[in-house]
Amino acid sequence: MANRGLSGGRIARRCAVRSRRCRLLGGVGALFALALAIAGLAGAGVVQEGNLRITLTSQVQPYKLPRIGTAPIAILVSGHVAPVKGEVPDQLEGLDVKVNRHALLQSRGLPACRLAQIQPATTARALATCGSALIGSGQFWAHIVLPDQGAYPTQGRLLVFNGRRHGHPIVFAHIFTAHPFASSFVISFSIRQIDSGFYGTELSASLPEALGSWGYVDRIKLTLKRKYRYRGRQLSYFNAGCPALKGASRAPFHLAYATFSFANHDISAEVDKSCGVSE
Repeated sequence: MANRGLSGGRIARRCAVRSRRCRLLGGVGALFALALAIAGLAGAGVVQEGNLRITLTSQVQPYKLPRIGTAPIAILVSGHVAPVKGEVPDQLEGLDVKVNRHALLQSRGLPACRLAQIQPATTARALATCGSALIGSGQFWAHIVLPDQGAYPTQGRLLVFNGRRHGHPIVFAHIFTAHPFASSFVISFSIRQIDSGFYGTELSASLPEALGSWGYVDRIKLTLKRKYRYRGRQLSYFNAGCPALKGASRAPFHLAYATFSFANHDISAEVDKSCGVSE
């Protein structure tokens, strides 16, 4: 968290639609960017581009963090994605989130889930087979789109698991609904370390690969938090620090950079915030 950037939760959003580009200032950020970003202030805001509007609220607890090292945190986020004109919104095809390098995703000693254990699976089965790998939970609201039959509203549980695939760490977001028929899906977020720059971790997912033409998720409420014991030590999956300069009680920093990819346009959000020092 270098002492650069904007303070107080200001965000610079950039969008590109085919050859047209625009820039918007203010607000909070993008849906999963705030869910996966690792430090910052509470906030709320609205992003609108074309026929798509994203409304969000988020909070990271605690606000004050160690000047040296990291401490466990919890991330609370809710978001609502809706078309402005009442039409079916473009399907989100890809999501890429880069997180500040002073945030730490710690999975050492935490059980890891395999995709085959939770897909296909009900919420109860996923918890029974991979509950020890759970790192977050919440609810979702969605519309299932059936050919020549329109969109049907549904809702269900959203579970987030620590996982591994081909020997590499991964995050699984498990979605299950029983209405209008039983359906489960898993969105896989690959994790990559970034060697230099403000951002140290990149998470990315392909949504058509997970959801196909099933429909679209338009609202989520999610809490990301997991503490666990390993070899006699208390650890946390989500951690962050606030390395302010000596004598300073707070520090501005580049929190996260997220890109939402649709069929014919991208919406990106660069989030700059501040943290307080706990000492």
